[in-house]
Amino acid sequence: MAEYEKIAIRIIVLRLVIAITFLVSSIGLQSALGEELLLKPYFYFTALVLTLEIVYLLIFALFQKFRKKELFIYLQLIGDSITVVILLFYSGGVSSIFIFMCYFLILVAGAILRKRGAILIALINGLLYGILCLSLYYDWARPEKFFKVPFEPPTESEAFSALMVNIIGFILVALLVSAMATRAEKSKQELGDVQKNLKYYKNLNDLIVSSIAGGVIVTDLSGKVNFSTPKAREMLGVSISEGWNLSEQIQLYGGPPINFEKVTEISTDISLILPNEKHLSISISPLKEDEKRIGFIALVKDETEMAKMREQLELKKRLVSLGEMAASMAHEIKNPLGSISGAAQMLKSSKPLSTDEKELLSIIQRESVRLADVLDNFLRFSSPIIPEMVEVDIVEQTKELLKLFEKNPFVIEKKLFINFRSEKEKILIKVDPNLYKQALWNLLQNARKASKEGGEISVSLKIEEQWVIVEVSDKGIGMSKNEIERIKEPFKTGFSQGVGLGLSVVRRIIEQHNGRIEIESKYKEGTTVKLYFRAKANDKKNIDS
Repeated sequence: MAEYEKIAIRIIVLRLVIAITFLVSSIGLQSALGEELLLKPYFYFTALVLTLEIVYLLIFALFQKFRKKELFIYLQLIGDSITVVILLFYSGGVSSIFIFMCYFLILVAGAILRKRGAILIALINGLLYGILCLSLYYDWARPEKFFKVPFEPPTESEAFSALMVNIIGFILVALLVSAMATRAEKSKQELGDVQKNLKYYKNLNDLIVSSIAGGVIVTDLSGKVNFSTPKAREMLGVSISEGWNLSEQIQLYGGPPINFEKVTEISTDISLILPNEKHLSISISPLKEDEKRIGFIALVKDETEMAKMREQLELKKRLVSLGEMAASMAHEIKNPLGSISGAAQMLKSSKPLSTDEKELLSIIQRESVRLADVLDNFLRFSSPIIPEMVEVDIVEQTKELLKLFEKNPFVIEKKLFINFRSEKEKILIKVDPNLYKQALWNLLQNARKASKEGGEISVSLKIEEQWVIVEVSDKGIGMSKNEIERIKEPFKTGFSQGVGLGLSVVRRIIEQHNGRIEIESKYKEGTTVKLYFRAKANDKKNIDS
């Protein structure tokens, strides 16, 4: 319902109440006095008011657009002014006791329609009252002509005095009501602004409190909780928002008792470990107003993830220390292994040996080489080398490494065949030659371990778009998808010998060269590993042409 519709309903109800009160009073007086004609005008007046009420109700019901307008309010107030003047006419004229109703209408108009309404109704009341005074003085109309009522025409001074006093009174009341209405409107606007700002800051405060990562608790000077956020209650296992004791709740989870009287200006921090292994941090600080302590505020934070991160960091520090120690030990072990391998080689060639002695020396030499490879991979993984990129012929680098690999005792022992092919006789790329050979050597070693006796290992070089691809294939035992994922992790191996660092070292080297690695394998059919290196522009143009 629109604003003017609500006002119109209120005026109609107020008028009805006044009319009924007037009617009841008239009936009471009529019964007491017993004079039938004396109060007859008042019954007609009441009938007139009730008739107008019906008219206003019909307008309100039938004309929905008109009832929403300010004009409908003015129509009712002007009708009321005319009705009141008629009442004055039959109730004593200029000496009528009902003159206060004119002032009442001005007050109503000012309260509803502000300054403009008060002044307009005051002018209309003044005009109508002036017509009434002139009519009675000049004998244009007399009430006793219509009803039997006592009436004495006013003198000139009485008519003039009543007219001037009441017109000035109407105007003064209108101005006073206008000023009060203007002030009330301004105060209402200011109050609305204050309420709006209060609502904004309340919402902002609620938003800030709800956005805090942890919970907020406010206590009095004794530690009794006056306010707590749902997050704080959830973390501390409390179901009520206030009335509980913070110190007792902290002690319930094994925390220390808190003497709030001795809490210093600096916040007091408390750590709790809950039964569900959740770590909480509670920071308690004094709450002040005008430098006077009025309570305490506690911030509750969930430190579970932070505690896990600290534990992981401590573990990593220990692992780093262990790795440094292991690397140092690996260096110390590697040197004697070289001496053992060299001594075994010299013993094999120094004098005639029996078959068993040769076999034992071969085992010593072979195992020494294997352990040296394991230590090399471990040292490379724990202390990766920064690549020194230079332009090299990768075909030549690959051929040199394959010649060395073919002389490996393990390759000779298994009687493996090494097959090499390249799309071009010369392919120039920028790599670290030592790291490239290290990566390729590890792949060849894996292929050697997977291959059966008399098997074949294929190495091929080709260019596809912006990549130079080094492909190492074997026809060995192959791997399942789960095994491929498992051997990508350090210290995981699919072979009975070794510690599983070979492929991790290869992956790290490829990442240092901004390349990528792909593994294709089928169980019992073989494995293919592809290393992708960035190709030079010249090589790509040659292939395209």
